[in-house]
Amino acid sequence: MSATDSFSEIAALSIHDVKNNLAQLAAEAEARGDVKSQQLALQASETLTGLLCFYRSETHSLAVQIEAQDPQELIADLLSHHQGRLNNRADLHIQTHLEQAPGVAFYDKTLIQMVLANALQNALRYARSQIDISVVQADYLEICVQDDGDGYPAALLENHDQASAVSSEGTGLGLRLARSVVALHTNEGRCGEIRLSNLSQNGGAKFQLLLP
Repeated sequence: MSATDSFSEIAALSIHDVKNNLAQLAAEAEARGDVKSQQLALQASETLTGLLCFYRSETHSLAVQIEAQDPQELIADLLSHHQGRLNNRADLHIQTHLEQAPGVAFYDKTLIQMVLANALQNALRYARSQIDISVVQADYLEICVQDDGDGYPAALLENHDQASAVSSEGTGLGLRLARSVVALHTNEGRCGEIRLSNLSQNGGAKFQLLLP
């Protein structure tokens, strides 16, 4: 193992330890009612989680733990985790559409929730007054996060460089990593996908996560 490889391994282990410490600090802040400190610790922990996943993706050591999951619970946990940020947008209405969500789907909940967290952070940043989150099951499990902001810039939609960031805030999880995470979800020769588009009516951005 080279010195560079050794440093990378040590850095990855250190990131993992600091990430866990930040998560513990967030829990302690929540217990004493310190919402601001809790949110800062969670954001820092999420940033390190994304960085650690990126390292594992680049070294081809990122493995998924695909298990039976409840998509409705996934969305509930996602919103609960971001409740502090949602409280800061009293003018914002979030509507969920889960009537067509299956009772069970198969995916790595931690990784998929991280990807969706970044999409939600992006929507929170740009939405004027409305965010819609939907889950439907057809050929794929489709999870959408869309807002009524100005939509994705044309350069992002036209740029197929997957290193572009879904959001310039929050975890900084790039599209390349997000798509790598989703593509690890395979079934009968099909891979997961991420699609970005702009809504034709009323404007706004649409983030689609498709799992086979």
